[in-house]
Amino acid sequence: MTTKTPEQLNYSKPLDVHTWSDYPEANDFVNSLWDEYLTDRFRNSVSKGKRPLSSIKKQFKVLLIDLFATWKRDPELLIGLPMSKSSYKTSSRYNALHISQKMIEIVNGLVDLKLIEKHTGSEFTKRVTRIWPTQKLIAHFVKAKFSLLQINSHQNQEVIILNKGDFESVDEETGEINTVTRQSKPVEYKDEDFEDIPKMRKEINRYNELLRTSFIDIGHLELPYVVQEFWNRKKSRWENRRVQISHHNKFVRRIFYRGSWNLGGRIHGGFWQQIKEERINILINDFRTVEQDYSGLHINLAYGLEGLDPLEDDPYLLDPLFNVTTQEQREWVKVLSLMIINATDEISGIRAFRAAQPTGSISKRFTNNQIKLLIDAFKEKHHQIKDYICSDKGVFFMNLDGKITSKVINHFTDKGEPILSIHDSYICREQFKDELNTVMNEAVNELLGGYRIKIKANKEIEDISSLTDKGIINVSRMKEQYLNRPKDLKRCEGYEARWDHHKEWLHTIDNPIYFRI
Repeated sequence: MTTKTPEQLNYSKPLDVHTWSDYPEANDFVNSLWDEYLTDRFRNSVSKGKRPLSSIKKQFKVLLIDLFATWKRDPELLIGLPMSKSSYKTSSRYNALHISQKMIEIVNGLVDLKLIEKHTGSEFTKRVTRIWPTQKLIAHFVKAKFSLLQINSHQNQEVIILNKGDFESVDEETGEINTVTRQSKPVEYKDEDFEDIPKMRKEINRYNELLRTSFIDIGHLELPYVVQEFWNRKKSRWENRRVQISHHNKFVRRIFYRGSWNLGGRIHGGFWQQIKEERINILINDFRTVEQDYSGLHINLAYGLEGLDPLEDDPYLLDPLFNVTTQEQREWVKVLSLMIINATDEISGIRAFRAAQPTGSISKRFTNNQIKLLIDAFKEKHHQIKDYICSDKGVFFMNLDGKITSKVINHFTDKGEPILSIHDSYICREQFKDELNTVMNEAVNELLGGYRIKIKANKEIEDISSLTDKGIINVSRMKEQYLNRPKDLKRCEGYEARWDHHKEWLHTIDNPIYFRI
């Protein structure tokens, strides 16, 4: 038995109960292993009484395909899954393939057959059981005659999610947690509960199909992953994680919060929401991209809701309060603004800001009074909308920006053109920059009755005032922002191989939404 370190056990993903493939090669692979190892073991395992919604063989297929896909993408990545019967709710709309407690029997059976290994979870460690393939199973994986592109999410997977609490999100610009989790668990609902549900589901399914058939990658990556720093809230420290830049990290869902169809509603998913620096290097169908960004979206939405003129200057620029550069203070204000718009009161906003600062940084050592100086200055600058600050309005604004994003994405999906959303910004192929700008403005105008928000092209280009220190232009910062162009001008061999493989795969599928190469 292989022993895993705590770090190795932490490097895991949940079992994807919607991993699926209907390709003949995948079915042949599943059938061959079932016949060789499991036919006799589960011959008499069908329970008496009510017929199960999903057969044991079908559930084995889900597990096997997910094990294969995970190993293929990253041999070090483990799969986590619960081993308690109560964790499997076969009738849930979030369990489209009706995975049941029989999965526990399948896992234990594969362990007995030495096809997988497992590390049993415990309540003490707050870690579910981890599993991974043995060399015996890997030998079968090596001989498999199907590829990762032939594995997808099942077509019936639910894409409209209603959460009990907030969705824990990470600000893509800073890496900070900007929403406090309140028991974020999906709850059941009926389509009749909200008249827009069928329409939203159809839109997201069309968008996912477009993403599935589009090639979205980074040209200079020999291996398709990015190491991204993130704030581990549970451990209160910064850590690194590996973000897969792959076909299997493009699936998105629309998520509503606190059991309400009027709170949240953002689109979540896609590797582009999980990376920061490398976003500028993303290629869509081998074309360079730009990122269009609403400047200070939630702040500006508050102005619009109050019927006030939009801001002319940078919403995060304040008079100097500390002996640091203008840019450094601006970054603090930007992060803090996200915290206090989501916070229920000042003290929770202060705590959230401090907790998310990097260990050893100046801002990590800020006192409550120092952070309050920033809050007070921000409130003074935005005194016309001060009632929206520290009043738990974040999830309300997320509902508005979710509606805006929906309009933007639907416009381009209708054209067969993939747009990548990052809540308040969007990535598109360079040639669609002007059209994207127009559509973004139209979406806000429609929502707020003619209101217009400043839109920035590419996050590398900041307001020049943010590049100054006491009015003097910081030349080194200018060089960093304007002259360091993306690395994607050079496509490496790994990227070219992935691109060629994608084009070959496109020829094998029926009527792809997008096929312009």
